[in-house]
Amino acid sequence: MILYNVSVIVEDSAHTAIYEWLSYELKNNAFEAKLLKMLDSPHEGTTYCIQMTVENDEQIAHFQQKFIEKLQERIGTHHPEKAFIFDSRMQYIALD
Repeated sequence: MILYNVSVIVEDSAHTAIYEWLSYELKNNAFEAKLLKMLDSPHEGTTYCIQMTVENDEQIAHFQQKFIEKLQERIGTHHPEKAFIFDSRMQYIALD
């Protein structure tokens, strides 16, 4: 099982518009992704995290193609240089 996380660090001036877009898009798609707001972010502005649990890298690639590319395009078109996106993959480990 893999936890896929996409962090979006947003300047205050673009925060509301990006939050509203993320919220709408995540509610209206087929992915079971969660939207979180980082409370103690070391960065200025607001940090949002989009997280989902997947079985394999193919599911991540599908999410990237259908959602993350759309997010990158939206930010690049409407909020250039106002947000930074990075992702990470984490594997669940059984505690024996």
